[in-house]
Amino acid sequence: MVVEIADGVLHGTTHDGILSWGGIPYAAPPVGDLRWAEPQPPEPWEGERDATRFGDACLQGPESALGESLIKITEDTDEDCLFLNVHRPLGDVEDLPVMVWIHGGSFLHGAGSQPTYNSPDLVQRGVVLVTINYRLGRLGFFAHPALEGDVANFGLLDQVAALEWVRDNVADFGGDPDNVTIFGESAGGASVNALMASPRTDGLYARAISQSGLGRERSQSLDDARATGEKVAAGWGAKNADAADLRALDAAEVMDTGLNLLRGEVPIVDGGVLPAPVSEVFAAGDEADVPYLVGTTDLEIPDTALVTSGQDPDALRREIAADGYDEAVAAYGGEEEFGLHFFSDVIFTEPARFLATAHAERAPTYLYRFSIAAPAIVDALGGAFHASEIPYVFDATEGQRFSFDESPALADTISDYWVSFATGSDPSHDGAPAWPTAADGTFLELTVDGPVAVTDDPWRARLDAVQKGYESRS
Repeated sequence: MVVEIADGVLHGTTHDGILSWGGIPYAAPPVGDLRWAEPQPPEPWEGERDATRFGDACLQGPESALGESLIKITEDTDEDCLFLNVHRPLGDVEDLPVMVWIHGGSFLHGAGSQPTYNSPDLVQRGVVLVTINYRLGRLGFFAHPALEGDVANFGLLDQVAALEWVRDNVADFGGDPDNVTIFGESAGGASVNALMASPRTDGLYARAISQSGLGRERSQSLDDARATGEKVAAGWGAKNADAADLRALDAAEVMDTGLNLLRGEVPIVDGGVLPAPVSEVFAAGDEADVPYLVGTTDLEIPDTALVTSGQDPDALRREIAADGYDEAVAAYGGEEEFGLHFFSDVIFTEPARFLATAHAERAPTYLYRFSIAAPAIVDALGGAFHASEIPYVFDATEGQRFSFDESPALADTISDYWVSFATGSDPSHDGAPAWPTAADGTFLELTVDGPVAVTDDPWRARLDAVQKGYESRS
């Protein structure tokens, strides 16, 4: 339970067949002069540091009914929040594959300390699991003319700093720093894609998994972000502010101003971290050429989620489809399927196919579609909603709200796929159907009856229509 790393000695705990260390600082507190600055190394400590509990989560963004329905909002928060957690199996281990989880939450909510993300059942498969916090909201993604430098994605830089910490320290926990897989969902999946597109991450990981990570989102330029930042700061009472004025603002007030991932407010094309929108980097072949696993659920955003957040689904569909509305409806075979799946396909499913197709030209790539949902959920919504796959990836379906009798067995198979990929770049494993690469247009559908390799996508026509819409707007 005691591990010595470069910064000092950590005293952890043992539970459920694993060893855990929580609340490890991987960077200095991002407060004072370090607010809206690149993360700096943590201060070393003397004696044993208590690492038996998680550190505070980062300050959370504005509450929303949609956000709270998808992610448990944590209460223990602070601007001093750059902590990570490490878990490994019991016994003398070394050179284990390392999996670094980047949580989702629209870049507004969430924390690495959420229970599902720290699953002993995943760790017991023979991996070192690292879960991280990173700055959220306007504290993590913000630009203003008064701030020096060309960086606006401070939350992404936190993730880079966490990966540098893993590179330098994970061997002390039995992990192999040359065998690191980054994986994340939603904003975490978008982060994985952005890290693949960033020149700042060279050599920090060997594989990448993006779960429901978008991929075609618009990313505002640094100039636009600075102009927005001036307007936002004026709303905080900081018109014509200098850097010191901005860093003196109340952190909670800063976080009360939200960000919209779907409208391209985050991440920001800032030059210092993200050189261009993710889709452009992948299309140009400039992303990291590492093995890549990517996919979505089959019904990411049902209409009920949009209504809950105060949106008019029908009006949004007409706005997005625009002049191609009738053609799009025809590609879906009618209004019912169009209404059920259009948002999910535009935001998640087609972008995942696009990224997989582009990346498959350069490295082994595996595409999935997750359609596992309890019968009651299928009857109520029509499919597996956003984030449904997370408990299955972590083999943590027991006690989950929407689990059903077959969930544990399905989770066992799916978790093994993820660990197999993290171990040797190929998700296929004994006892389950082989996972074909995406190079020939195939993908693996994770169904209630088990995994199925799909060679002729029944959704091809409608995804082609969505792709045509993207191309017409470019």
